[in-house]
Amino acid sequence: MFGYVVINPKALSKEERQQYNKHYCGLCHQLNEKYGNTGRATLTYDMTFLTILLSSLYEMEESQDSQRCIAHPIRQQSYVETEITSYAADMNIVLSYYQMLDDANDDNNLVAKQKSRILEKYLPLIEKEYPVQCEAIASSLKQLGEMEVANELNPDLPANCFGELMGSVFVWRQDEYSEGLWQMGAALGRYIYLLDAVNDLKADIKKQRYNPLISQMETDFTPMLTVMMAECTNEFENLPIKRDKHILQNILYSGVWQKYRVQKRKGVES
Repeated sequence: MFGYVVINPKALSKEERQQYNKHYCGLCHQLNEKYGNTGRATLTYDMTFLTILLSSLYEMEESQDSQRCIAHPIRQQSYVETEITSYAADMNIVLSYYQMLDDANDDNNLVAKQKSRILEKYLPLIEKEYPVQCEAIASSLKQLGEMEVANELNPDLPANCFGELMGSVFVWRQDEYSEGLWQMGAALGRYIYLLDAVNDLKADIKKQRYNPLISQMETDFTPMLTVMMAECTNEFENLPIKRDKHILQNILYSGVWQKYRVQKRKGVES
């Protein structure tokens, strides 16, 4: 359910693409420093977005460096880190753990099971540091699992549940920005959940897997998804974002739609 919160590189300048990549590499570096290669392999675009968003909102001081890595063994890659990068890395680990646990349980995926066991040992320290976020993630995913077992066909219920998860992850600390960040994250979470359900609908019907949209009569889910993203962008525009604002707007107004548009074109062609 992750990997939707991406940039549209064609609509960014070269400098903006480089800045985004620096944050992406910074998160990768932080995951590797704290959790080794297994942690680095969990790197997501979604938490890169959160890193840029919170670093800009709180005007975090950026530290820059460069190094070679397994993915880029020849040329050194520049990266940027802030205090938020460490937080995003921790949330990345928690979310990846539950994702792998879900894959292991659903498909009896032995590789996912092994990776979840490796990540599990890091959870106690993260839970101690961020108990509210970790409790919200665990509670929301438990509720989602119960809805799946009950074959809940009201899509608002699981979407709201995943929204609560994302809203909690967006709130790094309690302050004057907490409510706006929670609302923004919750709206984005609802969008991601429903977009994932839309994109997987045909495959889920074929494989008889749970999908809350199976009973829906709509053939075009664009209006529903547009409402979800409008709620998210409205909250975003109310935040005093100054640095990297165009990159964040690129993601929210264009990047998050890319997989949906690709899927829709496939549907038309078929």
